[in-house]
Amino acid sequence: MTDRLFVYGTLAPGRQNAHVLADLPGSWQPATARGTLLAQGWGAAAGYPGLIPDEQGSEVDGLLFTSPALAGHWIRLDEFEGEGYERVPITVTLHDGSRVDAHVYALSGTADADGPSGAG
Repeated sequence: MTDRLFVYGTLAPGRQNAHVLADLPGSWQPATARGTLLAQGWGAAAGYPGLIPDEQGSEVDGLLFTSPALAGHWIRLDEFEGEGYERVPITVTLHDGSRVDAHVYALSGTADADGPSGAG
């Protein structure tokens, strides 16, 4: 799981912070996660709400970035996202219907001690 990141906002290719992941080799594929988007966090000012992961929530469209290099960059990414977001585990669904575990930057304080609601 340390090699996968679900991206739903500014880190996606072609968006304002795409440069943060651009130097990492890897692949992108469409995916969805379950949760609620709220107009909170620093991305909200740019039109990108923050995610509260919730298996009972709505489908949130995004991209799954897979890269073996991610493991060496988590600290840098955590610092970039800042205190408003926390990296938490989440299960995402690929377009073929398969489900994989990944990380996502969720709004801080939205995950319980066992991770986001039912995600794993």
